[in-house]
Amino acid sequence: MKVPTLAIVGPAQDGVRMHGSALADHSPQAERIEGEITDVLPVILAGDGPVHFHFTDRIFGRDAAAAAQTVERIAARRPVSVTLHDIPQPSDGHAFAARCAGYARVVAAARTVIVSSHVERSLLARHTGIPADTHIHVDPLPIDRAPSLGSTAAPPGFPASTTTVGLLGFIYPGKGHEHVLAALAAGPHRADVVALGRPSEGHQDLMADLERLARARGRSFHVTGFLSEDELTAAARAVTVPVVAPEHVSASGSVGRWIASGRRPVVVRHPFFEELHDRAPWALTLTDDLPAALNAALDNPSSTWIDEEDWDDSGVPSTVRAARIQWSRLSSAAPDSQPDAAKNAGGPQPRVSSGERASP
Repeated sequence: MKVPTLAIVGPAQDGVRMHGSALADHSPQAERIEGEITDVLPVILAGDGPVHFHFTDRIFGRDAAAAAQTVERIAARRPVSVTLHDIPQPSDGHAFAARCAGYARVVAAARTVIVSSHVERSLLARHTGIPADTHIHVDPLPIDRAPSLGSTAAPPGFPASTTTVGLLGFIYPGKGHEHVLAALAAGPHRADVVALGRPSEGHQDLMADLERLARARGRSFHVTGFLSEDELTAAARAVTVPVVAPEHVSASGSVGRWIASGRRPVVVRHPFFEELHDRAPWALTLTDDLPAALNAALDNPSSTWIDEEDWDDSGVPSTVRAARIQWSRLSSAAPDSQPDAAKNAGGPQPRVSSGERASP
């Protein structure tokens, strides 16, 4: 059996690539390819033996159909396994049907399929039309506790206001910034909102809209821009109250990053967050009433910190453990079995030229 190759695909600052890269860091026995899909595709197609991807359509092609075609093209030449991210949901709007069709094609092309939550597996089965008996592994996203949980020094450029409510990760419509601003407007606290991260590609104009919305409600809205790992941890610890309030989610790296930083975020109720809460109730505060929950947290900011004695590694896997689980999945799969969809994929495709994609 050939050693599986871990193909870590996407822009360097993309969360899916960073997640795949972190797992690969703890899989020294694997071969490894890393870079933008346009750069690594020729190398992948020239190789043989099994290859694994962390897949989301936005980093594999211009749209879901093109992304699926890329995976099918690879699967026609070598066995493919995938960990799927950003599972299609009806809230995707006009792109929902196309994304469902694309993800169904990727599942058909892969010999091993992994998702990060039972909610994702349910969404995949419900919306993509894959056979009900398709076996899909559920391996939760890892969370590594950052060191020195007592440090709260803010990075340069962090807002100087004494009270802040923070959201973490890429900024895009539906991430929850408007929801949080509206919730704060209903309460007595004079907290400003800070976004730890930068806008997703194509959503830079959203910053001006959020700033206007904040001013109209007597608040300030701050954006830190891209933060390094250490800066992000420092900023996460400097926020008065961390919050996660997206309109839709299937598995969230943002909530994991808050937890890793020692914070217990206020989180709007959602099946994925309920699933995480069942495994690690000490790690987040679920709410059906965001204004009341933010007001309570601002009254008692200590409630948004995880007591180190409460941390339970059995509730969330470390990256080391998650890498070990992933490797077990990949190394135990039959190396010479490719699905019919892969074997029957279309003939040779035009060679993809080397280029550079913008970060999402």
